[in-house]
Amino acid sequence: MAPGLLQNSASDLCEHSRAKSITSQNPHPKVGDLKVSTFAKEEDLIIEIIRSLKLAGGCLVRGMYDQATLDTMEQDIRPHIKSTQKADSTREEFHGNEARTSVSAPQLSTTVTFSVGPGTPAQGLHRDDDIYHTQHPYTSKHHLGRDTMLCLFVAGKPCTKQNGATRIVPGSHLWDYTSPPPSYASSPAQFQHAEMQPGDAFFMLGGVYHGAGENTTVDEERLVYAAFATRGYLRQEENQYLANDLDKIRELPLEIQRFAGFGASKPYMGWVDMEEPIKKLNPELEDTEAEFW
Repeated sequence: MAPGLLQNSASDLCEHSRAKSITSQNPHPKVGDLKVSTFAKEEDLIIEIIRSLKLAGGCLVRGMYDQATLDTMEQDIRPHIKSTQKADSTREEFHGNEARTSVSAPQLSTTVTFSVGPGTPAQGLHRDDDIYHTQHPYTSKHHLGRDTMLCLFVAGKPCTKQNGATRIVPGSHLWDYTSPPPSYASSPAQFQHAEMQPGDAFFMLGGVYHGAGENTTVDEERLVYAAFATRGYLRQEENQYLANDLDKIRELPLEIQRFAGFGASKPYMGWVDMEEPIKKLNPELEDTEAEFW
């Protein structure tokens, strides 16, 4: 039964998680203590695990893996344990009692060049942060922490209403995320066009409804360079580690290497062999130049 716990369909798990919220008047609720062998149905065990997680924040599950599985796991890992034996450095504390503030720097999500020719139809309205399954209620005022993306558009050629300059719905980043976008045909007053001359830039939060307009010209290309940034602890839209030549990455300034995703998100996010990834690209760096906590 145990391996199957990790392979339930997403729809089943979502259905279980929709169960009525559980609250407790006890300020010290107890962690659930469950035995796999006492459950005839895997679904019933999952429900009880979820119940304990909601109530106490944790759940003990006895007998989730059998001894044969554990033996195989140890057989696979034991050579690696023996090869390391003892660390070549020590730390007195991994987590101490002193409060520290860590800043997770933003990182590149993806880069795109838009070359939109004559006759290209308008793009459907959308939010760029939908890739993060973002859901927010309506708010009358923006607050820090609501956004997962910042978008930058730079005009390579004139961007006009006629050749399809991006249509924006100002203020839609504050809407309830279940609210549908307005219709450009019936409510054009709700829209604004990001008209730009070469070298102009347009910054936009990922929660804004927008979409490229129709290029109604007969001979104009709308050329736009775009870069999208996201939080350092979120997954990048484009896999920068496989999309780029590492030798080319090494040629970039360190701050750009970090921004491209080869830095760590403090604290402790993204390390390799307990080092900041940038140290793998630049082994000559001092430890103080490549920290991740």
